[in-house]
Amino acid sequence: MEIDSVVRPWQYAPVTKYVHMIDTPGLCDTSARDRQNVQEMVRYFKSLAFGVSSFFLVFDIKDIRLDAYTQDMLSLFQQLLGKDFWNFVVVVFTHVDEEVRDELDDAIEAVLDPTDGFVAEISRIFKLSPKTFVPNIIFATTQNVRMSTYGQRQIRELYNSVVRCEARNDQRRFNCTWLRQILTHQTEEEKNDFIVGSIMGAWSSVTSNVCRLQ
Repeated sequence: MEIDSVVRPWQYAPVTKYVHMIDTPGLCDTSARDRQNVQEMVRYFKSLAFGVSSFFLVFDIKDIRLDAYTQDMLSLFQQLLGKDFWNFVVVVFTHVDEEVRDELDDAIEAVLDPTDGFVAEISRIFKLSPKTFVPNIIFATTQNVRMSTYGQRQIRELYNSVVRCEARNDQRRFNCTWLRQILTHQTEEEKNDFIVGSIMGAWSSVTSNVCRLQ
């Protein structure tokens, strides 16, 4: 997955507001590509001194399984950022295009089911309280929003989900001990080493827990 970081105004949002969106890659493989991804994430984690408004967890509506790879990824972020990061989560399902939305009714119902749905499954796996873990769920199109009022409406829904996330957290942005520790290091090299070491250490802890469970 390519990583990109762009600062630009929200288009089609209710107000003019700038957003810094970071696309983070998978980190659970041992390939050279993932080592490159770690280096890219080093650069982005250093930019989070002012906190995070929300985390978008993005999935394809055609594949809504919480497979082992996805669980490992979420475990890694929980290990790094702490359990409080779940309070800032927005879940996004892509490929919900206007002309096929009626065909996806069963998948959407499966996602939203309060007992066996996607959020309920996350709550079960990560032992989160279903009363407090209530992330916004957004169904998003992959089509060019410039050409579709449907797509523009979904952009506004994404924007409003961040606003609701901020309101739910009393206008507080997410921060944690680990992100603050990054700032305590004086040189760029020290910050890089600390972030890489933290990611690798967290990943070792995640894989050790998986081995113990097996």
